Amino acid sequence: MQNTFKTILGGRAAQGSAAHSVAWSYTGYVFQIAVNLGTTAYVVRRVSVAEYGLLLFVLSLSASLYLLDMGISGVLVQSYVTVLAGQEKGRLNELISTAFWGLAMLGFVGVVIFSAIAAILPGPFNIPQQYVHEAAIIFVVAALVIQVSLPRGALEQAYQATNRYDRINQIQLLTTAVQFVLSVAVLAAGYRIVALAIVQLAIALFSLALLILALPASVPQASLGFTGFKWALLKPVMSMGKWAFIDNLGFCLFNVLVWSILGSLSSLKEVAMFGLAARLPTQLRNAVEKGAHVALPLMSERAVNNDMNDLREIFFRTQKLVFGAILPFIVLGCVFARPLIEVWVGNEYVQAANVMQLLLLAALGDSILYSSGILLYASGQVKRAAWMSLVLNAVSICGVLLTASSYGAVGVAGSIAIAQLFLGGGWFTLAACRVCRGSPITLVRDALSEVAFPSVLMMVATACVVILGKALPPLWLVIAAAVIGCTYLLVWSSRVAIPLFRRRTETSL
Repeated sequence: MQNTFKTILGGRAAQGSAAHSVAWSYTGYVFQIAVNLGTTAYVVRRVSVAEYGLLLFVLSLSASLYLLDMGISGVLVQSYVTVLAGQEKGRLNELISTAFWGLAMLGFVGVVIFSAIAAILPGPFNIPQQYVHEAAIIFVVAALVIQVSLPRGALEQAYQATNRYDRINQIQLLTTAVQFVLSVAVLAAGYRIVALAIVQLAIALFSLALLILALPASVPQASLGFTGFKWALLKPVMSMGKWAFIDNLGFCLFNVLVWSILGSLSSLKEVAMFGLAARLPTQLRNAVEKGAHVALPLMSERAVNNDMNDLREIFFRTQKLVFGAILPFIVLGCVFARPLIEVWVGNEYVQAANVMQLLLLAALGDSILYSSGILLYASGQVKRAAWMSLVLNAVSICGVLLTASSYGAVGVAGSIAIAQLFLGGGWFTLAACRVCRGSPITLVRDALSEVAFPSVLMMVATACVVILGKALPPLWLVIAAAVIGCTYLLVWSSRVAIPLFRRRTETSL
């Protein structure tokens, strides 16, 4: 079977440039976003608001199980890069196998934990009695998804360390398409949210199988051994990742507390509104991560070689590209949130528009934070990044506690937005600039100057649509917003992104 994959994929594992990796990352993710939005629009029309809120609630809580990786995933790329850069290339397979099986065993702990929660439902959560049985099943299935996803991450990061983002996204294109077909099929056949959770588990297993089969043809001299677990290799990785674990702990606790507070102090309707409103901002943040994460192995290499000039250049370019790319989504998403919700999922969820506006602002801060965070990780400043994340999450949770009971999903989203913009976007950028010896004023000035012309065009066009389009139906307003956004991206790409991507050297981003 692996020989067949070598024939299909090619025996040579070409190391693509950063621009090539970014292009593949966005190709895969744009397709995934389109499919996810279409799937959501179909799902919300097939299940009740309470059922949809329950599904989002359980799946979001299950993300806390990623904490079980003990920080290993946060430092694996750097560990792989170090092995490949040194005289220890023969140890790559041992490290891959050790990380894979170690994460698989840790994932099993999550299955036990969520099975115990399922046994005591509804527990502290405000789950109506008629949904308790479904919730129990989804809790277990969601834990099994994480059980598969943790070791899958060990393989994906081996691909990332060798810049094989093309292969990762080719697999993602296929699995996303299959998931869409299966999700529509089970709902059309009359099944409900439990079947949707089982589809996610099946796709996770399918993706894992493809990554294993494609590994020898994609990563030089790499393969997964089924008896290759060595504690001596895992121990130093876990030691290096202890602060990454604390960082993950803060994120997971934040995620669990936000959803737990909403699920306990509010209703499943508020949970559904928050979850639906978070779909687009979450996709936007994930899209940023898909592109910006390509910089991690590049920054790690420069940090290992103490090349501050190249490290600073890569960081500045990454931040400017991130800001320029997400700006139209933030602006147009906030202005046209209501008609977008109406067209996408119908009037029943129109209250989610205000929540989405606030979460888009949070996504702006979080996206700026992400580039700074990967520079801190690449430079070995994991401890600093972890403490900063803990402070950020603590401030956010305090705001959520103060606003959830009185203002529901809107209050939660507003608290998160304020913290992410000021602490996330500002504080992390200042810290990253200190590490790479760059000027934050220069960074901000250059980033704003590069988006000035397309931004003016976007603002003028948006104002015209808002003033002249009051009588237009929601669909036409959404179409107008899409045209404005595409125009901005074309102008910005021709002036900024494409010239940078044409520099197809390893120092380009």
